[in-house]
Amino acid sequence: MRRNSTASGSIAVGGGRGTAGRLGRGFTLIELLVVIAIIALLVSILLPALSGAREAGKKAVCLSNIRQLAVAAMTHANDKKGAFSTGPWDDRPNRGYGRLEEVGWVADYLNGGYGVPGQILCPSSPSRATQSMSWRRFSPSNGSGRATPHQAFTTQMIADGYNTNYCQSWFMAYTATKTLALGVDVKDPLFVVGPLKDDQVGTTASADRVPLFGDGSTDVGQSDDEVVTLTGSIRGAKSVTDGPTTALVPGRGAVQGRQNYSDFGPAHGKGGYTAFGQDRVYGNIGFADGHVATFRDTQPTNEGFAFDNGVTMQGIITVRYQDIEGKVFGGWLTRPGFGF
Repeated sequence: MRRNSTASGSIAVGGGRGTAGRLGRGFTLIELLVVIAIIALLVSILLPALSGAREAGKKAVCLSNIRQLAVAAMTHANDKKGAFSTGPWDDRPNRGYGRLEEVGWVADYLNGGYGVPGQILCPSSPSRATQSMSWRRFSPSNGSGRATPHQAFTTQMIADGYNTNYCQSWFMAYTATKTLALGVDVKDPLFVVGPLKDDQVGTTASADRVPLFGDGSTDVGQSDDEVVTLTGSIRGAKSVTDGPTTALVPGRGAVQGRQNYSDFGPAHGKGGYTAFGQDRVYGNIGFADGHVATFRDTQPTNEGFAFDNGVTMQGIITVRYQDIEGKVFGGWLTRPGFGF
C-alpha cells in the first residue's frame, strides 16, 4: 500500500523564519541602559560591604600580630628574670639603653628568636616603620671603620626585621618614675625605674589591665623628626606612649597623674588620615596576661582615643578615658593611690 508522503519524514514547524528573527534580535537601547543601571546599583551596594570586610580582615590580622608580641613579651619574661623587655626601642642617650640592633624590645624579640617584629606590621597603618628609625643615633660600622650612612643603615635594619609600627606602653618601657615631682623627664632612664618586670604587675593593677602594646598613631603631617628616610620618606608611627599626665590631688597639689594614651591608635575602621593624625575608630591593645582587646573610640579625634581633661575621679582632678576606662589601667603601677 502506498504511504502518504506527508505522513513520513520530518515534521515541519510553522513560523520558523519568524522564530529565528525573534531569537536573533539584539537588546534595545532602553534594555541596555536598564541592565547597566542594575549593575551599577549592585556595585554600589557591594563595594561598601567588600571594603568593610577587607578592613575587618586587616583588624583581625593586627589583633593577631599584637597577640604574638604580647606572648613574646611573656616568654621573654620567663627567660629573662621577669623582664618583658630591655626597654624602649630607642637609641637616644636620654631615652633608651643602647643600640637599636642590640637593646630594646624589637631587638630583644628578633635576636632572641621570639619573633620578627618587622614582619608583623599593622596592615591598616599608613606607616611602615616606627619613628625610632628616624631618631637613631648610632650606626654600625660597615667594615671599613666608618659609620654606615643612615639611609642605608635604616634600609638594612628594616630588611633584617628590626622594625615595627606598633606603640609600646610607657609602663612596659619605664614602669614608673623614681619621684612624683613634676618637671622630671619621664622618659629619661635617669629618672625612671626601668623596663617592666612581671613582679611589678599585680600590686595596683592586674595583668589583664596593664597594656604592653597597641596600634601606634601616626601624625602624617607633623615634624620632620618623625620622618623615616628609605628610598623615599615615610612617616613613622608612634614609638612609646607619653607617660604620666598632671593631676591635682587634694592636700598634695599637682603631681604626676594618670597615663597619656593618645599615641595608642586607633588605626582601624571608617575614617582616614589627616595632617595631624587620624579619625579612625578602632584600636587593638595587648596586655601583660597575653590577651588582646579591640576598643572603639566613640568620639574620634586627631589624637587617638578621646579623653576629657578636668574630670574629677575619686576626688582627684585627672584625665579620664571614656572608651577604655576600667579596662586599660592608667594609674600608678608601683605606688598606692591612682589605682584606677
